[in-house]
Amino acid sequence: MQNQKLLNKLFLILLGLCLTSLNLFAFATPPISRQALMKHIFAPTLFSMYSKDYGMLYCQLYGVAGVSKSFKNDTCEVSARAVKEMRHFAMQYTRNKVFLEQQYRLGYKSGWCFLQRGGNLFNAELVRDGYAVVQYFDITESAVLADLEVLESIAKAEKRGLWKEWGKEMECLKRTLQEIAKETLSGDSAE
Repeated sequence: MQNQKLLNKLFLILLGLCLTSLNLFAFATPPISRQALMKHIFAPTLFSMYSKDYGMLYCQLYGVAGVSKSFKNDTCEVSARAVKEMRHFAMQYTRNKVFLEQQYRLGYKSGWCFLQRGGNLFNAELVRDGYAVVQYFDITESAVLADLEVLESIAKAEKRGLWKEWGKEMECLKRTLQEIAKETLSGDSAE
């Protein structure tokens, strides 16, 4: 009798945990989750894809930003030459990982996308391998951003990808994007 009560309690606890985890998973599931064909790579984090149900979709990776142009802020600067070299290596990396006319799982949410092939999320691969930084222009998926931050800190510590030769520039990119995102998000909340 005592064992039966213990089993019933254990069953209810496990059932509750399962239902809770299912509910949490639902929040991270993008509204559009489809197979799509990769059509064009514009930048390491920007693609066009074709879905038979939705047509042509433009895909900016969620939570990920790569260097795209020279810039400077009050505390740092990235030269046009460094940008050209960094972008070249990041594009080469992307072209070695993502192939045109191949099927990918595309999660599409509020204009941002999650690009997956098999068990690999390309958003995370770019950051993990040091070819992009985490960006915060949309903070709806805080768990994803937290995971990306961990991957970025490992890439930075191990000097992977662009962090090896352009650590200062990558740090500048990160700080500048954080400042822009902070201004953008505070402006959105004021409206």
